[in-house]
Amino acid sequence: MTHRVRFTTLVLITLLIASACAPVARAAPQADSVILFVCDGFGPGHIAMARAAIGRPLAVERAQFSGTAITTSLGGGVTDSAAAATALATGHKTTNGTLSLSPEGQPLKTILERCREAGKAVAVITTDSLWGATPAGFLAHAASRGRKSEIALQAAQSQTDVMLGHGSGQFLPTSAGGERTDGKDLVAALRAAAYEVVLTRYELLTAQKQRLVGLFDDGPQEPELRDMLIAALCRVGGDPEGFFVVIEHPGLDGDPGDPSGALADMLEIDELAAIATDWARAHGRTLLVVTGDHDSGGLQVEHAERVPALLKVNGSASDLAVRLNADRTNIAQVMSEFAGVTDLTPAELAEIKQATDAEDAIGVVLSARVGLKWAARGHTATPVPVYAFGPGAEAFVGAMDNTDIPKRIATVLGLEAASQAAPGRADSRILLRPSLALAGAGL
Repeated sequence: MTHRVRFTTLVLITLLIASACAPVARAAPQADSVILFVCDGFGPGHIAMARAAIGRPLAVERAQFSGTAITTSLGGGVTDSAAAATALATGHKTTNGTLSLSPEGQPLKTILERCREAGKAVAVITTDSLWGATPAGFLAHAASRGRKSEIALQAAQSQTDVMLGHGSGQFLPTSAGGERTDGKDLVAALRAAAYEVVLTRYELLTAQKQRLVGLFDDGPQEPELRDMLIAALCRVGGDPEGFFVVIEHPGLDGDPGDPSGALADMLEIDELAAIATDWARAHGRTLLVVTGDHDSGGLQVEHAERVPALLKVNGSASDLAVRLNADRTNIAQVMSEFAGVTDLTPAELAEIKQATDAEDAIGVVLSARVGLKWAARGHTATPVPVYAFGPGAEAFVGAMDNTDIPKRIATVLGLEAASQAAPGRADSRILLRPSLALAGAGL
């Protein structure tokens, strides 16, 4: 080989090495912050029903861009909420019942973890328990969604800036009136780590600290989801690096067969979507994505002109059922006074009176009257709506898989490509990096 050839070869090799080692140019972030609104059980039929009831498009339907997402879990079956949360949090499919772990037990890094590592403020809010499947998919890694105490411990160690939800029992030991049998007092540990822990709506509205945990019980002192959303945005919204907030509305998942309950939940979702949209518009560089983790009920609107009658119903089917007396002799009175049904037929009356479950029977009667049809009493594989507003919203157009949603959020935020694994061992008891205060509390 001549000197000239050797020199040319050396130059080419040097250039190839330099090219391989050079940092890959990334597109500039389109947004600094993201609000991901997950509506549990939210399908296209719920949108159609609510639109027909109120006679106008919903707030989410005024989004700049929209699409649909396939929600099946690993293997193509109907998903449960844990596998769906894993898909939305990590961009990976997994088996039903599993939270942000691969089928082999490998922890999968979540979009919340990636945002926290990028210096952004992070928040999780729900009116379900914080150890419930959807919030837990973002806060923890567990082989089973039923490992409540383990999930609560990981949530407490997650260094999430704001966590608001239910499920206080898993944060307290049995000696303090809780349900933990390991003696750990996560509430005391969180307070030692400079979190303000609040238990009522009043305490939430008057809280002072930036780092906030809310553990609420059902009842008159419970805050509404809008209270939680506003409290979270007021805390994370000023972070110079931006924020990631995931908000879950869990109601629709419990509503298959209950048209008035489903409509009430949809109207609340519409209000929350409007609040989030207004925030994104006013503050700029904030992407809002609204979607469902899966559809529940396979709802179909067969007679849209009848649906507005649901607005006369005062309460869910469950609320109406508890008003019936023991022998159900007051069915006509309850349906007239609380459902606006003054012409109950003998067949409808008999269906409610003879039913094993009065709540189900009331739902059947009301659904038929307002022209609604339910295909299932649980989850379905129907693709769910996806709505997006703000910078980067155009990435959420058309058909997609639910695993695409966190990947596209990461791209909009300009996050580095994530490795599959989260820090920790390849099982559900991953090694986290708790704060000094949590470590000092023995957690």
